[in-house]
Amino acid sequence: MLKFLLLKFFTFFIGCLSCFIMHTALGLPVVIAAALTGLVGSFIPFPNSYTTHPYAAIYAGSFAGMCSSSLISSYWEIAIISTIGAAIYVLTRNAFLGFGGRLGSVAFASVALFSLAKGLTL
Repeated sequence: MLKFLLLKFFTFFIGCLSCFIMHTALGLPVVIAAALTGLVGSFIPFPNSYTTHPYAAIYAGSFAGMCSSSLISSYWEIAIISTIGAAIYVLTRNAFLGFGGRLGSVAFASVALFSLAKGLTL
């Protein structure tokens, strides 16, 4: 279970960070940045033993990385969002089977929970 969670965290973090950097540092539109993240992420070679589909977590992370730079002020905050997102992804892996929108829902929930927690601490 820990290996599964770490894989999801790593891939979610890669997707979130790359999308965020593309739209903040490179000035790409957020939709293009998310699409490029998903496209490039689909070519990352994972061993066949990873049957947990790490590509979906990359794409979910790219959705979370679409958030505004006014919300995220450091890369540590991207790591926190990725931790929340990976945990939600793992906890809901058997839920919402056959329904669309799971990846976007995971991304939304992770950013919303982070935003709520950040607002409560200010």
